[in-house]
Formats: sequence, structure tokens, C-alpha cells
Amino acid sequence: MHVFAQPFWAPKGGSTDREYEDAFWPRKRMETTATCLRFAVADGATETSYSGIWAKQLVRYLCRSSGNAPFDGDGFRRLQQRWSTIVGRRPLPWYAEEKVRLGAFAAILGLVLYDDVDREGSGRHWQAVAVGDSCLVQMREEEVLVRFPLAESAAFTNRPYLLSSNPAHTGRVVDHVRNMDGTWQTGDAFYLMTDALACWFMREAEEGRTPWRVLRDLDTSDEIKPFREWVETLRKEGAMRNDDVTLLRIDIT
Repeated sequence: MHVFAQPFWAPKGGSTDREYEDAFWPRKRMETTATCLRFAVADGATETSYSGIWAKQLVRYLCRSSGNAPFDGDGFRRLQQRWSTIVGRRPLPWYAEEKVRLGAFAAILGLVLYDDVDREGSGRHWQAVAVGDSCLVQMREEEVLVRFPLAESAAFTNRPYLLSSNPAHTGRVVDHVRNMDGTWQTGDAFYLMTDALACWFMREAEEGRTPWRVLRDLDTSDEIKPFREWVETLRKEGAMRNDDVTLLRIDIT
């Protein structure tokens, strides 16, 4: 399969790029041909300390894994320990120490595209895994084929389950992991979005508009506005919550 992938991102309004706490993989625009490709976006919780570091670790963990990376095994526990080690090297003010002890939290969404025949022999296939409210949308021309793990704007809340860097707060992660698989065709597009953008997309579609056209046209001659300028306009209009925003657009060409 031949794939073109491009990330778009913006920090919260009033924040700098260094304060951006989402993460995505791959880190740069990519055009490649392969039989298996992995992608991910993660949304670090603003209320916790060093969640951006945790989000980056999570996307790398998913995309560098040779199989389905579990969130309750030894590899995940080593990831949690690595976060603690990294943060522990940094000088912290007294008021930050308690937050660090509580750990960082993040939502994660991963997608794997395979270029081989699936179990039914009906075509190429994909697998996705999610914890939290970052979402995947699969498009075929003008049709929305899949919305995962959330399917409507009303499903977004202020209290999604998030993966923690602190083993004490991990709990029964398996109860909150969502998995899905499907097939793809040449010409399909996948949009991986963190929650603010995903909620906007769902609401626009519910109201009869075509948000996929806006995302499809980003960084092309048909673009309405550059990504960051467009996001800021939506925030000012009250159409999008002020949060870090990430989009990973994947086109199978």
C-alpha cells in the first residue's frame, strides 16, 4: 500500500508550542510504501504534570511495538517507570512534587494498516485501539464509514478514562480498552483526532455539514485557512473548546 500521512497540531490558545501536551506518530509528514504501518495520537491531560512527556511515550510505545502493545503487561509497566525516571531527573518546585507523585494521564489512539488479505479474504484490513476520547474516522469519498471509539458529540465528557503513568492509578485498564478492526480500499482516508477536534467533527456532521472536506483540504490549494488560524477562528466562534488540537491525516493513495 502507498500511504501519505501528515500531522497538524496547535497548542491551546494563549499557550506556547512548548506547552503543547498532545503527541503524534509519525512526527513528520510521511509518504511511503509498506505492508504494515502504525500511527497514533495521544492527548495529555492538562491538569496533570508532565503529561506531554507521557503522551509522547505512549505513541512511541504503540508504534514501535511489533504486536498489539498491551496496557497491563510488563512493557507498559516499564513505560511507567521510564516516565518516573525522566521526571525525577528534573528539579521541581515544592508545589509540583505532589502532582508528580500522582502521575500523568493521557488518552491514546492507535491505528495499524495492513496490506494483506484479512480473515474473510475480502481485502486489506486495519486494527485500532483506544483508551479515552481521541477518535478515528474512516472516510470513503463522501461517506463516513467508521467513528471510533466515540460516535457522537454528546459522548464527549470532561471525565474520560485516561491511562496513568502511576501504577497505583492504573486499575483495571482492560475494562477501558476499546478495539476495532475493518477493511480499507485505495482512496480511503483516516483522520486521527484528539478530543476537541473530534467533538467538532461529530457535531458538524450531525448538523448536516461536511467537516471531512475541511480536513481533506488542509495544506492544499483548496485550504480555507492554515490549520492554526482555522482552529483559532473556531475557538473564537465557540465552535471548538480551547484545548491542544491534533490531527493525523492518512490517505491511502
